[in-house]
Amino acid sequence: MSKNKASRSNVKALKGASSEHAYRALMQEIVSFTLVPGEDLDEATLVARFGVSRTPVREALVRLAAEGLVQLVPNRGARVAPMGWNDIREHLEAFDVSQRLVTRWAAIRRTDEQVAKMDIERKAFETAFRQDDSVAMLDANFRFHAVIGAACRNSLLQRFYIQQLTADLRIARLAMTSECFPTERSYRSHVGQIVREHRELVEAIRERDGDRAEELARSHADLARKRVSESLTQTMTPAMEIRLGDQAADV
Repeated sequence: MSKNKASRSNVKALKGASSEHAYRALMQEIVSFTLVPGEDLDEATLVARFGVSRTPVREALVRLAAEGLVQLVPNRGARVAPMGWNDIREHLEAFDVSQRLVTRWAAIRRTDEQVAKMDIERKAFETAFRQDDSVAMLDANFRFHAVIGAACRNSLLQRFYIQQLTADLRIARLAMTSECFPTERSYRSHVGQIVREHRELVEAIRERDGDRAEELARSHADLARKRVSESLTQTMTPAMEIRLGDQAADV
């Protein structure tokens, strides 16, 4: 390889690393509500904060917009995606459908290696639960379902499902962590059901039982929907732009 080609490759690698850095940092701030729904994202400010050029920041914003965490507004730049009742309702509806299909196909098409990876992430979730590490639980849950997404062996559906899982991280922070529950007992009961369903999902996929896998995926999505509905009626914030009335009736 010539020096010029090597130099261009190095520059490209550095830009890619900068974009990934900006993406990861922004995603964490959005899903943790350090950046609140509807907040403007000024490119110049982000460039200064992350110590990168404008191009990596723009690439990160475009990627986050594709995942539903950022809105790109014509002539206004970017802002953190809002979280109104309707936004959450539409997400949960779409998530229910995609999760059932992805899980059914995963049961039919999975490899033994993918089943082993699911079991690793299932155990990681349970370990994080025992250690009372809510953030690690959310991360392990994401990886667990991401492996199922890969096992469906349809790249278009997998990409859509991963986008939904990413958007779901923000909703999960509002409803699934221990501080979101009224009592410790209710929290442990809810997570206990998740643990049971994770184990049964792995077993159904291992047995290539598509019907059972889809049934469990439906139950899993319904469990999340009910928990989100309960949590949002108890802990609504102005930043979420949730109003009672017609919008609430749609949930």
